[in-house]
Amino acid sequence: MKLIKSFILSILFLLLLLPSNAVAAETSKAPVDSTFDKNIVYKKFDVETKDGFILKAYLSYPKRRLNRYPVIILLHSLGDNYSSFRNFEKKLNYAGFAVLGMDLRGHGKSVYTKTMRQRAWQYFKYDTFALYPTDVLYVIKDVQSKNKKMDFTNYAIIGGDIGANTAVLVARALTIKPKALVLFSPMMKFKGLYIPVAMTEIGLTPILAIASSTDTTSMHEQERLAKFAQGNFDVINTKKGGSGISLLKSYPELEYQLTIWLEQFFKGQLTPINEESLAAAKKILAAEKAAKAEKAAKAKAAREAKLKSNK
Repeated sequence: MKLIKSFILSILFLLLLLPSNAVAAETSKAPVDSTFDKNIVYKKFDVETKDGFILKAYLSYPKRRLNRYPVIILLHSLGDNYSSFRNFEKKLNYAGFAVLGMDLRGHGKSVYTKTMRQRAWQYFKYDTFALYPTDVLYVIKDVQSKNKKMDFTNYAIIGGDIGANTAVLVARALTIKPKALVLFSPMMKFKGLYIPVAMTEIGLTPILAIASSTDTTSMHEQERLAKFAQGNFDVINTKKGGSGISLLKSYPELEYQLTIWLEQFFKGQLTPINEESLAAAKKILAAEKAAKAEKAAKAKAAREAKLKSNK
């Protein structure tokens, strides 16, 4: 009996020594999050770069049986991570898009090398930020080789500040150019990522630039960048909010309207995004929220009535 107890205690001790994610990596198909949906397929990828950095990438697409889906690539802002896109990701999935994103180098869970040395963006120099476009290309190539659901002849890229500048440089590097670029608070040069020349080399790819009117720097940068665009360069300036992807948190209706815009855009129909359409989207979202609240209230009343009848 003592031998059995000793054996059990040894096993428990060994399990405690294992990294906390060793079991989770095998048991969890998708991160635990209230925004996850059973009608959507979620996949995670570890992508090793040439210099041995491990990038965490995320792919999602509708469960309905289609051979391939148009793709939206999401690139977050400096100091943020991919989780900031979760609500937007879900809307895009329901609109029929595959969504590919990542924690950029030094952000979120992309903070380790293959030798488990930790590296955070706060300590990066410009030569490390310069690797961001190549990192994204690594992720695209790796995920594409492992999953055939993405149609990279039919895609768009959305990014915020450093993600916006990275998006332009990625578009230049890819042979097949994106259908559109949506850039939140793009800059002429962000952490050394200079994009004016690249903008002249992506053909007629239309660009939608978004910034807050309270962010005077981004407003000024939009005007300067517009001169380098070879195709349409449309601008949305919100009345308030922060910069980069944080604008999606300030304006939930913007996620909704962007989803509609992308859905129509990929069908060859342009839906304008302006103050009027954003106001309409806000009303739709308010109506949906009210309908959900009413449904929840009725369900609660029904449960209470059932409990009373059982007494």
